[in-house]
Amino acid sequence: MNFERKVSRLIQRKEITRNIRLAVSLVIVAVLVAVAPADRSDAAARYVFLFIGDGMGAVQRNAAEMYLAGMRDAMGETSEREYQLLMNGLPVSGSAGTDSLSGITDSAASGTAIATGKKAVNGAIAMDPKTGERFDSIATLAHRRGMKVGIVTSSFLQDATPAVFYGHAPKRTEHRSLAAQLSDSGFEYFAGGGFRNRPKKDRSGMTPADVARSKGYRVTESSDGLESLVPGEKSIAMHPGLSSGMMPWAIDEKPGPSLADFVRKGIDLLNSESGFFMMVEGGKIDLACHANDAASAVREVLDFDNALGVAMSFHREHPDDTLIVVTSDHETGGMSISMTPGECSAFYGILSRQKRSHQAFEGMVSRLTGSGLENGIARGAEFFGARLTATEALRDAWKMSMTDKEGRPSKSKVYKRLYGPYDPFTMACMREMNASAGVRWETFYHTGVNVPVSAIGREAETFAGYYENTGIFDRLAAAMSLR
Repeated sequence: MNFERKVSRLIQRKEITRNIRLAVSLVIVAVLVAVAPADRSDAAARYVFLFIGDGMGAVQRNAAEMYLAGMRDAMGETSEREYQLLMNGLPVSGSAGTDSLSGITDSAASGTAIATGKKAVNGAIAMDPKTGERFDSIATLAHRRGMKVGIVTSSFLQDATPAVFYGHAPKRTEHRSLAAQLSDSGFEYFAGGGFRNRPKKDRSGMTPADVARSKGYRVTESSDGLESLVPGEKSIAMHPGLSSGMMPWAIDEKPGPSLADFVRKGIDLLNSESGFFMMVEGGKIDLACHANDAASAVREVLDFDNALGVAMSFHREHPDDTLIVVTSDHETGGMSISMTPGECSAFYGILSRQKRSHQAFEGMVSRLTGSGLENGIARGAEFFGARLTATEALRDAWKMSMTDKEGRPSKSKVYKRLYGPYDPFTMACMREMNASAGVRWETFYHTGVNVPVSAIGREAETFAGYYENTGIFDRLAAAMSLR
């Protein structure tokens, strides 16, 4: 501090009077206070969004970007863009390791690592099942600080990724306990999916929604109900078209709010001087990749990116106080693409012909029992928009689909490799369509590859480089001055 030393020497000079020395000393104090670093709470990110694309690796992001590029070509848009996806255009890029204490992670362990900064065994929700130790999540810490908290997901509310932010359980399947913990959390906003076992009543005769209402939550599952929610009340806003507690597939285009709509409403409800933390999960990216459904996976990523667009608009209004982080808990399916960027039009042309999810086609196949292969191929070609012929793979798959499940060799390695836990004919049709688009899948399950991390806003630069997924919690906590 040269300035300090110079002034000190002046103070020490004999010709300076006592009053002058006092005056100069006061100036020094004033200057030091002015240039001192601000208190951490003043420098903290006030509005924080954590976007988690469940099962979304780098290839899934690139596939969605290629799809958008092909769509633009098909529509005749000629302006050049460096990035198609918002998440791929964020200024800070990093990479996170995903292994759990069990090896290749599941969503419970990876979610725990991201939310709490603690590695866990697969299946555990924010705790150590052996010791019983419970881990506080970044959402819980933020809430204790006085920030409002929102949890938005396209999956069901007790699913592993949302649950690690508000609950604790030795097993991720303890849905009733997690529903009760959700109601006890006091978090201001839950939205998107609903309760997995919502029709079931506990011993007191109450459903999970009833329990939530008894704890002061307003529960709605309509578009009008979503719009009627107001700040100051605790809210649970569910999509009206839930299936097993999950939002409809983006590719199926059923009426009702989108993930982006739930994020937009969440901002309206949570925005305050105390700030907020919002976790947004694209939960059905994972399900599409488990089923090796490339077209549905791409549409889920795009839906997730649209939700990110809402947060980006908020960031533009509050650039100095907002932090947005986009990542994944793990990659699913071992997806790869052999087409080049110059073949985006063909990539889009093939995948866009599929108008509904694999789940919808499985339901169709189940109603074709007793029908002939020709009818099955005709239905498949119409559904997937693909040129299907009676190949040996399709014939074998058709026979399996027309056989009662009890009579299928579902435990054999060959069967598991070809069809996994899904309908054989559906998988065979999608495999041919995927291949024509240059898409390959290695598995029906999770992989151990690193996942991308992208960020923008307050303290975003700390998310650059490589770190374990626990480092996401560490960086969030530091940016929010929670530790």
